[in-house]
Amino acid sequence: MRKDIHGTKIRGAALWLMGAVLAAILAIPWVPGVGATDAWAATDEFHDPFAEETVTVADPLEPMNRFFFHFNDKLYFWVLKPVAKVYGTILPPGVRIAIRNAYDNILAPVRIVNNLLQGKIKRCGVEIARFALNSTLGAGGMFDPAEQEFGLKAYDEDFGQTLGVYGMGHGIYINWPLFGPSSIRDTLGFGGDIFLDPTSYLYPPAGVYVGVKAVKVVNRTSLRLGEYEDLKASALDPYVALRDAYISYRHKQVQE
Repeated sequence: MRKDIHGTKIRGAALWLMGAVLAAILAIPWVPGVGATDAWAATDEFHDPFAEETVTVADPLEPMNRFFFHFNDKLYFWVLKPVAKVYGTILPPGVRIAIRNAYDNILAPVRIVNNLLQGKIKRCGVEIARFALNSTLGAGGMFDPAEQEFGLKAYDEDFGQTLGVYGMGHGIYINWPLFGPSSIRDTLGFGGDIFLDPTSYLYPPAGVYVGVKAVKVVNRTSLRLGEYEDLKASALDPYVALRDAYISYRHKQVQE
């Protein structure tokens, strides 16, 4: 009897671990074209890398970075994209946009605090007003009356940008496994933003947080399928194109 119970516990733990690993792969923002380290944009706008200011960055880890670029590329095509396509066939675009809006509204503390830290007082006030309006009139953030009715656009700021405003350079370029394109500065910034993310305080922290992020990434990917594919199709070297687009865009964000 004890052996059966013990075996059941082991099988249950193994299944839970497998599920957690899959959820983690879906949850973290390495996805090409999606998430906090999005090489194209931190919003849902698609940016042409050739239209941005060209900024160079040291890449002494290029062999390792290229390896992880190809690793992440395979995960995108083999895991995330198929899941996002199925997800998109189940939920209509309007519902997925509402879910995206709700997630953006939840992350208002990140934008509010970082605008304040950068001395952008007016923008900080706009973000507070947006959060209040969208949380009430916008049904918990699923709709965006703040912009649609009052003309209050979001000012997307994060701690990586805050560090840049205070004079910290990109450092070296890093293409993290799973997390994707980043830099020394943005890696530190990502860690700082976690403390401002309300979903990181949900209980139990690990399970709920990973689940929330998994849905967020799959949802955003379903709305942006094809962007990463366009990058690969138009680039002679997709690794260089993604790196340069990411660094140029992050530089532009700091300058704004």
